[in-house]
Amino acid sequence: MVRYRWDREKERVNLAKHDVNFQEAQAALEDPGHITRLDVDHSDVEDRFLTVGVGFRARLIAVVTAEPPQGSIRIISARRATKRERNAYETGSF
Repeated sequence: MVRYRWDREKERVNLAKHDVNFQEAQAALEDPGHITRLDVDHSDVEDRFLTVGVGFRARLIAVVTAEPPQGSIRIISARRATKRERNAYETGSF
């Protein structure tokens, strides 16, 4: 079973800015059709990943995560997918 964690204050700010909470982000990460790639532009300190999947509100969501040594997946941010990300999801690859 995958464990997810996040900072509650970061989630509050993310919800206000992008109208996406991290529970919906978690649902997008668990979407069987999700696609994921290494976010090389933002992986200086730790490996970060960009995942695009459908959340529980039936919206296509882009989620940034990190996998720290503790073994859980840390949700960093979430927003609606861009047109490019939607196209990648539809074709099955970034």
